[in-house]
Amino acid sequence: MPLTNRTDILKARFGDNLRIIRTKSKLSQLKLAMRIGLSHNFINDIERGRKSASFGTIAALSEALKVDACQFFMPIEDKPGEDNYDGRYPDHIEGLLKAVEDIKDHYNQ
Repeated sequence: MPLTNRTDILKARFGDNLRIIRTKSKLSQLKLAMRIGLSHNFINDIERGRKSASFGTIAALSEALKVDACQFFMPIEDKPGEDNYDGRYPDHIEGLLKAVEDIKDHYNQ
């Protein structure tokens, strides 16, 4: 069934990105859930687009996975599970992420 509702599209994108980032970090749903004080069933529901994450949960996920929260909402060229997905974002997003890191480094000196 195609997603037509903007909320459903964002929930699906968020869930896909969460799964990709979590697996790239070599964390199970259970380990991630334990780090942020939620159930692994809730993490599973978020990844499948069945439940939405609150701002507090998004912040906790971001901190636990050591990524900027905006990465959960960015479009990804390849979908999870495809053999050709290498965990990278399109070139223009890679450049933006590099710029953000440079700014952070500048202010942390």
